[in-house]
Amino acid sequence: MARKTKEDSLRTRSAILDAAEQVILRRGISYATMSDIADAAGISRGAVYGHFDNKIDLATEMCQRALTLAVPPERDPALSALEALHQEGMYFLKLCGEPGPVQRVLQILYMQCDCNEDNKPLLDIRDDWERQSREGIEVMIREAMSQGDLPADIDIHLATLYLFSLFDGIYSTLFWVNRVKQDRWEIAEALYRAGFAAFTTAPELLAKKA
Repeated sequence: MARKTKEDSLRTRSAILDAAEQVILRRGISYATMSDIADAAGISRGAVYGHFDNKIDLATEMCQRALTLAVPPERDPALSALEALHQEGMYFLKLCGEPGPVQRVLQILYMQCDCNEDNKPLLDIRDDWERQSREGIEVMIREAMSQGDLPADIDIHLATLYLFSLFDGIYSTLFWVNRVKQDRWEIAEALYRAGFAAFTTAPELLAKKA
């Protein structure tokens, strides 16, 4: 019986987190309430508080749960760092473009989370996501430089920012603004290949001479 009770509790907790993704995405973290989330989950407000102390506590776990899914596949040892960097960019473009927990949570963190003290735990998650992404890109850029696939004098900070901008631009055009109605992945891949090719040769990304 105790085991069944624990399983029921875990299912309820998961249902609350699922409901929170939908409610907070629709209303924003500032306007969503625990009652809204309880209604969406089909449970009482008291049951929600039985699992989470407050809305930020709930939203924090919601974000952490989703972002544990945002892990790239293990790198093929046969791939060069430059090839792996391209492959990882396409992987995340597809992951974030498909409806699901990762897409919903990133939209919440970047579009529905006001910059104020109340939201600091969520903003810290967003900053940590940015930091980890940036550090991972910089590692592969340095490796590609050592392999001779990128110029030895490339500006690593600027090159990393370029790749973020390339990703954000394609994602925004195809999935937020929705300018393309058909064949989105084929177009996304073509745009990413074009932008990535420019990344490997653009003189503007080289470090400025003193």
